[in-house]
Amino acid sequence: MSTQPDLGHARLLRRPCRLLAVFAGAAIALALGSSPMRASAQQPIKVGLTTDSTGVAAAFARSQINGVQMAIDELNKSGGVLNRKVELITRDSQLKPDLGTSHTRDLITGEKVDVLIGPAGSAVGITVSAMARQYRKVVMMTIPNSPRITTEQFHSYVFSIVPSGLMEARAMAEAVGPRFKRIAFIGGDYEAAHQNLKFFRDRLAKVHPEAQIVAQAWPKLGEQDYSSYITRLMSAKPDLVYSYLWGADLVGFVKQAKPYGVFDKSTFASLTYLDDIKALGADLPEGVIGQMRAPFFALTSDKARKFTADYRARFNDWPTDWAFMGYEGMQLLAAGIQAAGSTESDAIVKALEQVRYEGLRGTISLRALDHLGNVPSFIGTTVADKETPFRQMKAVQRIPAEAIWPSADEVARLREAK
Repeated sequence: MSTQPDLGHARLLRRPCRLLAVFAGAAIALALGSSPMRASAQQPIKVGLTTDSTGVAAAFARSQINGVQMAIDELNKSGGVLNRKVELITRDSQLKPDLGTSHTRDLITGEKVDVLIGPAGSAVGITVSAMARQYRKVVMMTIPNSPRITTEQFHSYVFSIVPSGLMEARAMAEAVGPRFKRIAFIGGDYEAAHQNLKFFRDRLAKVHPEAQIVAQAWPKLGEQDYSSYITRLMSAKPDLVYSYLWGADLVGFVKQAKPYGVFDKSTFASLTYLDDIKALGADLPEGVIGQMRAPFFALTSDKARKFTADYRARFNDWPTDWAFMGYEGMQLLAAGIQAAGSTESDAIVKALEQVRYEGLRGTISLRALDHLGNVPSFIGTTVADKETPFRQMKAVQRIPAEAIWPSADEVARLREAK
């Protein structure tokens, strides 16, 4: 008879013990409320935000983060999304596309974020979108508005609730084009400004065929001395000076243009971010035609007024366009996740294409063609107001997206031309 142990018999004897141990462990886990399923359900939904927290766009990014965080705090206070808390993880891309790439990759592969929100600058936005495409993560753009994001470089995971540069140029042409015949243009010597003039000119030809661009000036970004550019513009005797300057460039130009009588001799129209309006204060003349994306003083719904009051109470400041859009972008992502019943990217995409969100700027939906939100552009005239130490805008026109966004044929042509 063999003296080797009966290994098969020993395994049979051990199997019931192992099963009992497994069942006992599961029972203990359930009793302690930490089953694997329960633990998974309690993990937060992670939102990755690569934005430009240092550099010339720092104020934009700070307001954006504030708006996103306000949305997250509201969501968590009401039970979260899918009964899970929402957590924000930020990275500073410093307006550098290479950092946008590396930080977004780290958020996806290292932090395991579920969804993304785009940065401040369009150049970084394009790289963030590329990472979202590579790793199949939904990204919501709340500041970058390069038309390339939703045309030549579009993919199914990118969404935008910002009027694109094409839309803003068309909106300005619609608002001012019929009223002026001789138009001088000044814009920073970079892609977005050159695109803006092209789109503006194209629309101007339709709304006022007799109007013409009589002078152009292209100072470098960060220009300190605008005297030669001002002289060039005014020598053409324009009835409108149209500006695509912003930030310190707009502030510097306005302050230097006043002694030349620019605002007395011509009407001035420009992008006017709240940050710039506040920086200029009383130096911003009355009667300037300003274009904004979400001006708090023109958003009068109960929801928008409450957001403004809550923002003021929390940050002791007025909410900028970036705060409004950051808040709405986060709320839209949450609505998409909730409707999908999942954080799986393709499910969120399908849900977002169907969502109708009652936002601060009105009802927002995202068209399937290019995932652009049907968000308006706001154009008004600056006036002094006793409520604020800076100019506000009155007689604000709300130009709907449907009047200015690209048609399906236009989108197709832009994508074919890439």
